[in-house]
Amino acid sequence: MRKVKKIEKTIHHDIFYPSNKEIIEDIIQKEELNYKSNEVNNSKVVILPHASFEFILPLLVNTFTSIKDDFEKVIIIAPSHLNLINDDSKINLFTPEYDSISTPLGILDFDSELLINYFSPDMRNNTYFEEESSFEQLYIMIQHYFKNKKVLPICAIINSSSDSKNFSTFLNKFIDDKTLIIISGNASSYQKKDISFKKASALIDCLEKGDKLLQLQKKNIIDSCASGIIDSIVKTKFYKNHCWDVQLIEVEKQISKKLNYDGDFDKCVYHISAKIKEE
Repeated sequence: MRKVKKIEKTIHHDIFYPSNKEIIEDIIQKEELNYKSNEVNNSKVVILPHASFEFILPLLVNTFTSIKDDFEKVIIIAPSHLNLINDDSKINLFTPEYDSISTPLGILDFDSELLINYFSPDMRNNTYFEEESSFEQLYIMIQHYFKNKKVLPICAIINSSSDSKNFSTFLNKFIDDKTLIIISGNASSYQKKDISFKKASALIDCLEKGDKLLQLQKKNIIDSCASGIIDSIVKTKFYKNHCWDVQLIEVEKQISKKLNYDGDFDKCVYHISAKIKEE
């Protein structure tokens, strides 16, 4: 008998997205009127943010409508914001124990074959998914746009170049050209807007040039929660040394082709949508 995790029991409904199926579908359709992509891209790796739909739904709609539906599985890789892992732990990758999840849009199946074949029992831990907000918004979008696709959520804590190399080696075991990889990460953390702007601008520049991000994160030049994960992806056999095409930036409901931090708010976080460039 399969284990099903019901999102309804967490705190995230009506904080990050509505709890009603009809409302969710309605707001997505309304955003499509202005933000639906006119182009379909063959890239199989994207960076998307995690935040309330109130702030990022236009960006999510634009990106999901630009993804070509020629993949078989979706891997979501997100950082942990819970600080639950001991620094001395030898394990820094986790998936849930359950093999499907219930959302307002129905049951989303996880790729149980990958879970069983590649993740040892000590790597399957629900604790890191109970209140982690980096995944759930993406579950909703996958269900809406890509019905019946299986998903593999991975919570990854990448703090060093060694972690990054080991993770890319691990991913090489099961990613292929039929795998859509979604990296969940923001361009900056919530801080004063001039600092946040500077960090987001630096991140975009580094992505477009193909710089290694983890070292720049440690030097406080960038401030992306997914820097180590991004570095791991561009070390894999499929995407080694690839650069990124930054699609859209959004800040507190403002969406544009370039960074814009006009507004009355003193602090903000920048959200990014980027695709890995096709060679």
